[in-house]
Amino acid sequence: MSTSASEHLFDAGELFFSTTDTAGRIQRANSTFMRLSGYPRGSLVGAAHNVVRHPSMPAGLFRSIWDLLGEGKAVGAYVTNESADGGYYRVFATIIPCGDGYLSVRTLPMLTDLRDRVEGMYERVVAAEEQSRQAGSTRREVAAKGKAALNAELQQAGYHDVSDFTAQVMPAEIAALVSSGVELPTRPEAEGPVASILTRMDRIESDTAHVVNLLDVYARLIELLRTRATEINHLCQQVASVRHSLRDAATASKSGSLVEAWTGVEAQLLESYEQLKPLAGQVEELRGDVNAVRFAVALVRLHNLMGGLFAAQLVDGVDEIGANDAVGALGELCTALHDGAQNLALKLAIMDARADVVGGELDAVAATLADTHQPLMQAIQTAAADPAARADVLENLRSAAESMNARARDLADLARSCQGLAVDYDPDVLDQRLERIREDLAALS
Repeated sequence: MSTSASEHLFDAGELFFSTTDTAGRIQRANSTFMRLSGYPRGSLVGAAHNVVRHPSMPAGLFRSIWDLLGEGKAVGAYVTNESADGGYYRVFATIIPCGDGYLSVRTLPMLTDLRDRVEGMYERVVAAEEQSRQAGSTRREVAAKGKAALNAELQQAGYHDVSDFTAQVMPAEIAALVSSGVELPTRPEAEGPVASILTRMDRIESDTAHVVNLLDVYARLIELLRTRATEINHLCQQVASVRHSLRDAATASKSGSLVEAWTGVEAQLLESYEQLKPLAGQVEELRGDVNAVRFAVALVRLHNLMGGLFAAQLVDGVDEIGANDAVGALGELCTALHDGAQNLALKLAIMDARADVVGGELDAVAATLADTHQPLMQAIQTAAADPAARADVLENLRSAAESMNARARDLADLARSCQGLAVDYDPDVLDQRLERIREDLAALS
């Protein structure tokens, strides 16, 4: 990026959008896009979206974006676009398949440190693409090289690929946007269908506020589930190790009382082990469910904000009803919001069902481990009375037993967190508001 180029800045509350057909030709957009890009509406509509592509952007990123959209998936990325005057503006773009094309909503990047790190990745990927180009590669080969290089960069940063980056970063960007105070404006004095749309969008924002407020809660739970899944694997290995160590101690001893104590606790340890074996995988699956819910929540809030803000621009005269089919644009935003609301309901149902199952399993294994603690400590105490017992082995067993008992309490706490995940969310309420918005749109048409 040229240091002499001018960056065009915008505020966090200035969301903007464009829709394209499947070939990437711009169909609709709002005035903020026109202002930042520096192109008049007539020059943009019908043009390929890459008219605003900045040379600092790697071909591999766009190859990844098109591949994911082709699979019917949403995709999010930090993007630098070039303005008509040679300047540039930086956004976080969230793109989804919508109708017969694609809807892209751009927001101000809130996680600026991450944005800067990603831009460093882009520079290295562009350099790799240039090497491939100099070696005589075709455009398709250069893009494939860039995609592979970008995935390698993302993996070093802790993301599997662009899809995983989207799943983690888009909700974090929206959570930060909401936390910064971005919300729908109100125009209580305004009248007419557009004012009615804005009011209904504002009510949707209120209806979903309790769900959106869980974005940060879900983020913490996702990290907790990741940590606990790893700990469960370690605990499973620890239980197996304790079983083997105690068995070895009993076998080496002449003490009948130790053998008897071992026999009593061995069955409980075996039961704990069998319960623990599948649990890490189940916790990881629940983590994926929570992640999917968090993503769906963020997408609903993003499209509701965009629809409401666009309606406010129309009310204020910043955008015009007759320009570039504003009614059609609002219709597409409503379609995205409807689809997102239905998807959120599905993801919540899946998460709730799995949380009940996993919570019950966590409770069960926590209880088994708790019940095992006292007999295990008694077995260790019995072994300590045997002159042939090795002090270092017994000390390791005591330490492992205390560690297992502490982790059992952690599992019980996690069970309560899982069982408290249920969210009161009714997509039919949102659908009813959207139906009223469609009636307003019909009146405008």
